[in-house]
Amino acid sequence: MKFNFNVNEILENKDIQYSGLNYNESESKDFIIDKTGGEFNLRVFAPLVFEPLLKNDLNLPSLRIDAVTVNLNRSKIIKKEGIEGRDSTIKEHITNGDFSISIEGLIANEAGDEYPKEKLFLLKQFLNAPYSLRVTHAILNRFGIYELVIDSYSIPSISGTKNIQKFTASATSDETVELIIRDNA
Repeated sequence: MKFNFNVNEILENKDIQYSGLNYNESESKDFIIDKTGGEFNLRVFAPLVFEPLLKNDLNLPSLRIDAVTVNLNRSKIIKKEGIEGRDSTIKEHITNGDFSISIEGLIANEAGDEYPKEKLFLLKQFLNAPYSLRVTHAILNRFGIYELVIDSYSIPSISGTKNIQKFTASATSDETVELIIRDNA
């Protein structure tokens, strides 16, 4: 399944041109950036690619899902300290928290009206993997998210369709931590 949009025809204001974003190996331009600084001004599907997962007990090829939307939430870790004689607290920014990511998508069998059981099986393996997953997605990558951990997922049914399966997943952003071992001899 591939979605082709002429984005400039969709925009109400024709002088806003689509500048796109080149990210990793995806050939599509998935969201719109306005001229004033990069605001998202149209909700469109952006492909999500789960990169190959090669571990001792698991060997999964990449999985591209064309119909996906994501929502991002992030909280900050702020230390609040009350001081006697003051009506408010003093705030100290400790760190930014992890991103909470909601993913909604559709997988489909492009070849016909058969159920997409092979793609669903591969998706299930990614969603159940006890590892951090490398992803390519225009919006996630724009926010510096290249890895995520699946917290939970749902596979609801869609009535009236044979070749489409809906899924939702909740995830948390992750970063690879590199440990440096130094010899203090």
